[in-house]
Amino acid sequence: MKTVDAIDTEKRVEKLTERERDDYFAKMVMGKDVTEEIETSRGTFTVKYPKPKDVIAIGKIAAYRRNYKPVEAFDVTSENENIMTATLDVVVVSGPEWYENAKKINKFFSFVEAPSRKFLTEFYGKVYSFREQVETCLDEGEEPTDQRVPAETGADDPVDSGAFGGLAGERDHPRPRRVANRTHV
Repeated sequence: MKTVDAIDTEKRVEKLTERERDDYFAKMVMGKDVTEEIETSRGTFTVKYPKPKDVIAIGKIAAYRRNYKPVEAFDVTSENENIMTATLDVVVVSGPEWYENAKKINKFFSFVEAPSRKFLTEFYGKVYSFREQVETCLDEGEEPTDQRVPAETGADDPVDSGAFGGLAGERDHPRPRRVANRTHV
């Protein structure tokens, strides 16, 4: 390991190829966010793709709301609500007039105040679809040609463990199984 003088960001940016400059991954590493307007039954919201720091913030908010008790100490329904609202609290950039007014009246406004579980599930599902679309672009290294991925409606268990887990769209894909602590020889 060695210590070097600070590397000038301008020089590093100039060395990027044109494709790298247009790539979502490169843009996000350079401090940009990927956003999308999502239409819901309660208006149009602008949301951002959650970077790892955002996912950590979601986990911290959810843990705080649980009073730092383990997830297993709570029923599935309340933990689902906790993860959905924490996620929306972090990724929503702006929204319709009612949302902006609520934020003006209560600077600590949270989606835990939203009285409709149906709305929360709908909105969270669409945010999840957007996240999946960006993940696909990051994995493939190119921007999407289709700007919308339809969210499945009527998902019974919208959240499982962690942010964005267990939506209906994931049921088609096998989940990794947790294996008890075993020592492999």
